[in-house]
Amino acid sequence: MRLLLLLLSASAVVTSEAHSQQSPIPFWDDTLNESSIYPVGDAIPVYRAVLDLIYLDGNKRPSVIIMLDSAVGRMGGPCPFDKCPGGSVWTHKSKMDTTTVVAYARLTRKRPGIRPFGYPIPIVLISQDDVRRMSADGKELIDSHPMPADLPKRQWGFWAELQRKYPGAWGSISLSKVGFNKQRTEALVQAHEWCADDCRIHETLFLRQTNGRWRVVERIAEEVDPGTSPYGRYLGPAAVGTKGSEILNVDGPGIPSEATARTDVYRIVLDSLYSLNGERPKRVVLTNWFWMPGNVPAHGSAIDSALVNRFSVLGAIRAPFDAISKYRVPISTLPVDSVTVLRERGAALDLDQTTYSFWVAFTRKYPGAWGMLGASRIAFDADRSQALVNTYHGCGNSCASRDTWFLTRSGKTWQIAERIPGENQPNVEVDSLRYVGVDVNPLAYKPRRVQGVVTDETTGKPMAGINIRVKRFPNTGIVINDPSLRTDSLGRFTLTRLPLNAGMTLFFDCPKGRHDPPFLVPIGLTPGMDTTINASFPFSECQPPPDSAGHVSFYRLSRPSSRLPLPSSLGVSSIPQGPSSAQRLTWMYLTPVANPGARTRMRTCLNLIPLNEKYPPADVVVRAMTESGASPSLISTEAPATARCLGPVTVPPIVLGDVDGGGPSGSVAVSESSKIGSADGRARGSM
Repeated sequence: MRLLLLLLSASAVVTSEAHSQQSPIPFWDDTLNESSIYPVGDAIPVYRAVLDLIYLDGNKRPSVIIMLDSAVGRMGGPCPFDKCPGGSVWTHKSKMDTTTVVAYARLTRKRPGIRPFGYPIPIVLISQDDVRRMSADGKELIDSHPMPADLPKRQWGFWAELQRKYPGAWGSISLSKVGFNKQRTEALVQAHEWCADDCRIHETLFLRQTNGRWRVVERIAEEVDPGTSPYGRYLGPAAVGTKGSEILNVDGPGIPSEATARTDVYRIVLDSLYSLNGERPKRVVLTNWFWMPGNVPAHGSAIDSALVNRFSVLGAIRAPFDAISKYRVPISTLPVDSVTVLRERGAALDLDQTTYSFWVAFTRKYPGAWGMLGASRIAFDADRSQALVNTYHGCGNSCASRDTWFLTRSGKTWQIAERIPGENQPNVEVDSLRYVGVDVNPLAYKPRRVQGVVTDETTGKPMAGINIRVKRFPNTGIVINDPSLRTDSLGRFTLTRLPLNAGMTLFFDCPKGRHDPPFLVPIGLTPGMDTTINASFPFSECQPPPDSAGHVSFYRLSRPSSRLPLPSSLGVSSIPQGPSSAQRLTWMYLTPVANPGARTRMRTCLNLIPLNEKYPPADVVVRAMTESGASPSLISTEAPATARCLGPVTVPPIVLGDVDGGGPSGSVAVSESSKIGSADGRARGSM
């Protein structure tokens, strides 16, 4: 804002740089016979050529141009003195006529008013008072719409009001007067562009006239800062700071236009990014939320050094939404302004109260999308035979893939020479979203299924109408109840609603509506899992009588005809599936009794295990609150000493320790907490 007011007040900022071709000249020409309106004469086609450059982005143009209503003074550029303090030289790459530089250096302080000059895009002229009024109105707008702390905020009231009042504008611009050479074939003019809250461009443009047509030859950066705000559109040179310069090459035969090259490069990158196992998303969602660095990660391709330098600027600038306006699937846009509303909607939709409610709302609003995409500007080399572009695919709280793409052109055909991975987080939390990083598991998103037959262990007959409750255990620690299912007349069941990143347990309820503890089967999910679980349970034990002490009976976990991977700490197990096993696991109740003397780290428990069951030492003992309100200790038998899912509990189980001794009945000693957090992973504390 300070910089804008400086320009609006017509204070000409003159640097201490000099051009080596200058001769002794006065400081400024007089203004006695200077026109009070501008542009006039040859300045009109120069102004048009400048606007053609700045307001033609590929094949896109704004619907309106916002311009300051008077010609402004310049910043930087050649020094008007014969000998300038410091003796530095105004640097540029083009060969310029000395009279062009002198005329530009001697531009007077007079600020003529801008008049209409016949440009095809409507131009709205704003005054200094308009700028002040818009700044005040915009500040009120910002204050009335606060943004969450983790989202980028609008800072400058003028910019916020400009976007509200003129939604088709790409920013605002002011131009200086034009300095010509004596032959009127060369020109220098300065443009001051504001493209976002923190995006400002002050550049000197060098133009030449060829065959009666003016064209910008060089963009010389006086002060250029693309900023990081998503609320704008950068249209400046591929140079940052005060010393950069960009030569604009004329397209020769066989060189595609920039608009054509952009369309082809974005399409090829999206075709590669959004193709997995022959599938594509049904929609691509573009966002300006994500920021990307412009550096090129370590790579193996031979990339032109000038292209790398150009990409250091353009690769860190968000592409505008209309950069990818057409694709093989529909395109939607999610501006960062809409993120807050989507979060609020997600909080209402997320009945399971997960930590990813935003993504729950996202999948509702954009069905068929795999996530949302942020893309950078594309940097091309001089003849548009090489290109670099950044992409960022977001697919969850901990799901993202950042890539830098290097492409080369042969004739009219572009191809990907190298995909250079950056940040990768593969943790998908919502089923319809997908991680698409270069290291994605090719099986990750194939259809997943668990099917099987439930039989009675005693009779061997299939059990029809058995209710199967499904509980999901995401990595968030929240237990989610998925829809239940029932076995058919042949005892068969099929489950296809398998989560991507969670453990799962199937609870087989007793028949005829009895309220006994259910039989359970934990499932360790794997990418693309398609497995058969033929489970056999002793349904005759659904209601065994209570013991003499009045304790409830035990859970029984049948080890069916498939070796099932068990979840470790409610996460996805890495235990591979294998052949069938006759091993059977049983959860036992233990009731604490008297402390055995001086053995302070031991606890004696009453063993309620049936006489015909045995268990080895070193099995894990845990304590948990059951749904009935009891708080027994439980012991797992005939299994590796690892804490396991216990079924319907109201508080997380706590590992107490390992069995140190005992028999099939009577008392048993337990070493408390002796294995909690052990390196061998046998008992890992709370599950």
